[in-house]
Amino acid sequence: MKVGEVLTEHKKIKWHECQVCGMPAYYRITYLVSNCRANPASSAYGKDDCSWCSDADGYACKKHEREVSQDAPMGMSWCSAFPLKSFKHMGFY
Repeated sequence: MKVGEVLTEHKKIKWHECQVCGMPAYYRITYLVSNCRANPASSAYGKDDCSWCSDADGYACKKHEREVSQDAPMGMSWCSAFPLKSFKHMGFY
């Protein structure tokens, strides 16, 4: 690259909608299968700290975070909820 040349960058940003209202999501909510630490089908299998593990994800705005957290997929339970700002390194917002 030479002095005076213009460099154009393209970034791909991932947007997610709230599962309830369709507004832009603020939280990523993670779910784990039942008995996740002893279940080989789970991403938390054999781990001591499973707070960052996720077998399924949900996305919610600030208003509906509790509602989406309580509506876990069949056979799974709520694990954690993180603001999407925490995932900028993964291309979220």
